[in-house]
Amino acid sequence: MTLPTKKWFSFSFILALVVSSNFLIYRLESIGPLPTGMALGSLFDFIITIPLLVYFFILRKRYSLKYLLPVMLLGYGVAVLVIPHHLLSAYSFVKYILLAGEAAFFLLELYVVIQLLAKIPAIVKSYRKSESEFSTFTYRMKQSWDQHLKPSRVQEIFFSDVTMYYYSLFSWRKKPPLPVESQYTYHKKTGTITLYVMLIHALVLESVGFHFLLQSWSPLVAIIALVLNVYTLLFFLAEIQAIRHCPIIITDQYIYLQVGIIKQLIVPLKEIKSIHPYDGPETLAKEEATKVFDAIPADFFKEKPQFEVEFYHPLEARLMYGFKRKVTKAHLRLDDPQKFYKTLSAKIGKSFSD
Repeated sequence: MTLPTKKWFSFSFILALVVSSNFLIYRLESIGPLPTGMALGSLFDFIITIPLLVYFFILRKRYSLKYLLPVMLLGYGVAVLVIPHHLLSAYSFVKYILLAGEAAFFLLELYVVIQLLAKIPAIVKSYRKSESEFSTFTYRMKQSWDQHLKPSRVQEIFFSDVTMYYYSLFSWRKKPPLPVESQYTYHKKTGTITLYVMLIHALVLESVGFHFLLQSWSPLVAIIALVLNVYTLLFFLAEIQAIRHCPIIITDQYIYLQVGIIKQLIVPLKEIKSIHPYDGPETLAKEEATKVFDAIPADFFKEKPQFEVEFYHPLEARLMYGFKRKVTKAHLRLDDPQKFYKTLSAKIGKSFSD
């Protein structure tokens, strides 16, 4: 899910080039009077070119296309700040086209939400029946969800959002599971929670100050930025709670790996070829990294895995918004590595004997 450094650099460079060139062309007196049509070219850059950059560098194969419309609206808001009003006024209709598109998309989502709401009682009933001492909210809800809804990308997007809203808003009264045999935490000896708390602190301060600054320039851009910041805030809160409430779980048949709300993997014990201390490089090649399920949460500094678990056959890892990836290994780092290794080795041996 993370973007490689080279792609971030390329994206940032091209984005800065597009924005700065449009900004300078209206500010340099040496260029002279500009034709009205120049504003149309700038609008194309801000509402077409930049969203395409966001899609190819960030969204593609990672996130939902539903984020393109907010990016286009945000691009229009930046265009309002960059393009002189007397040139932009001839194309004021563009704003209404974008708003109409956003409204149509909202109505489509509202229709899907209404269909989902009709299924909620049945989903909740199945969820309560599926309760067990091992399964987390994500796994139990996914089982109930699939019983009553046909699989589709739209449904997966809403399931990811439901998961995020549950952990960010409704899981605070529930205490994290107590340390018991077959449940292993992976965050207590890391700076993961501190990292997310710092990000939330920075986001809130930035949101308050930046919102009032944008409000004086463009209320539309201010509202869009505020919505995106609130969504990001909920994501960070959900990550904290999911990491706290979803330890690595070993049963008689499976090992459940869940890293926050971002990714999950269910590994049948019979598919485990071996588990051994990790002695590989700190940074894997890109091609190899795509085949590894990294069950180590984000931290200030990337720590080497303690264990590498190899599988007989590729397994399917679930990512946010319905994306999936085949993996052949898992990298783990536990708070109690020796106990985990002993338990899993015993379970694997028992599974082989059966």
